[in-house]
Amino acid sequence: MTFILALLVILGGLSAVVFGKYIQCLRHLRRISRRMKELRSGHGNGYFLIRTSNASINELAEELNLLSGYLRNITNRTERLERAQRQIMTNIAHDLRTPLTSLSGYAELLKTDPDRDEVITEKYIDIIFTKSQMLEALIRNFFDWAKLEADDVAPNLQKLNITITLQEVVATYFQDFEKIGVSPVLDFPAYSVFAWADPAGMERILGNLITNSIRYGHDGGIHGIKVWEEQEKVWIEVWDCGKGIDPEDLSFIFDRLYMGEASRHMTSHGSGLGLSITKKLVEKQGGEIFVRSVPYEKTSFSFYLLKTMHSGLDLN
Repeated sequence: MTFILALLVILGGLSAVVFGKYIQCLRHLRRISRRMKELRSGHGNGYFLIRTSNASINELAEELNLLSGYLRNITNRTERLERAQRQIMTNIAHDLRTPLTSLSGYAELLKTDPDRDEVITEKYIDIIFTKSQMLEALIRNFFDWAKLEADDVAPNLQKLNITITLQEVVATYFQDFEKIGVSPVLDFPAYSVFAWADPAGMERILGNLITNSIRYGHDGGIHGIKVWEEQEKVWIEVWDCGKGIDPEDLSFIFDRLYMGEASRHMTSHGSGLGLSITKKLVEKQGGEIFVRSVPYEKTSFSFYLLKTMHSGLDLN
């Protein structure tokens, strides 16, 4: 009889322990359920802490914390993208409004000034043509940037003669250099240097950097372009001795978001989509781009591409 009573006491104690554990598990599961509802509603923040001897519940809580962090990162990224989209739409409206206003104004002058002489008429037409080219370039930049951001552009990588390509691109900017009274310093190897590159993308990269240098570095009076090899890389540098870029602007110079009013009025090597597109194109071709600037000493944009095995052919 005593044995039976002792056994009942032991069984009762075990039942109480098991029941207590059961209740504790239910409590933790209810907390987890509430937490999941909070996450689903978008209000769950912070770390979810559960202390229990049940390994499965601890693992579930840890997975819930990982999910919470993942969702928080997605939410933050979505908010950043939404802000970026609003900023870009504002910039598009701003950038398109200026040439459109000019086009409208000069077209109105042509329409309402019947007594103008031929010289004035020709001047107005030239201005309208220039503004229309600016407008076309802006629209092309926005379109290209959108494709690059959406990853809809696959580079046509091939063995490209970088030395010859640079010579051809620089030749197309001869008149632009001539207008600012500069003959660029060209430091190219005497032999052909080959790299894996997309021909159209390469021309766009070089065109953007050379245009940028002419537009913002002309006050320095010296411009240069350099090509050199370094191990498995082909380096290209476009530089000038102009007013340079403020140190606080350097880390943002390739940022597509760095296009607001503050950057439009800053005395730097430009901002907005041009350099953002350049960076994207370089990276899509397996390279990386860098910027360094010491005002009125040297401001340079340098990037590398991966070298092929056919460099070293004499140009002569």
